[in-house]
Amino acid sequence: MSDQARPRLRKTLDPCPKCRMHKVRCICLSIPCLALKTRVSLVAHYKELKRTTNTGTLAVHALVNSSLRVRGLGFSALNLNDLLTSDYETYVLYPSDDALELTSLKPTLPVQLIVPDGNWRQASKLNVRHPELAHLPRVKVGHKSVRKSQGQI
Repeated sequence: MSDQARPRLRKTLDPCPKCRMHKVRCICLSIPCLALKTRVSLVAHYKELKRTTNTGTLAVHALVNSSLRVRGLGFSALNLNDLLTSDYETYVLYPSDDALELTSLKPTLPVQLIVPDGNWRQASKLNVRHPELAHLPRVKVGHKSVRKSQGQI
């Protein structure tokens, strides 16, 4: 049987349903429970959910004030209008040319970050596939922000 004719096997057989790691390497008991004012709304591509390297779903489990939306299943378009609420100042974490540095924000309300999760191609489609988010400011984690958090500046 040629390599192309063989069915692709999952690298993680019978993974933990929560952390997606091998059951013998399950890290569920180590996932912290963090209650932040900032709300993280993860918009994940469905293919990303099976990966053992997917840290986005781990973040959703760790952050009490977070949610997960799955896109790309093809049944119907995912509508994200319900994320747009007056309870939060909402931003899209996306490294566009006009993106603001997270450290430059001066919010008057709690912040909601809408975070695309997937490979670059999947994540970049968030702008096109979700016109309801087009008016939201884009934010990024800049190199200066990272250095400040590491005590380098």
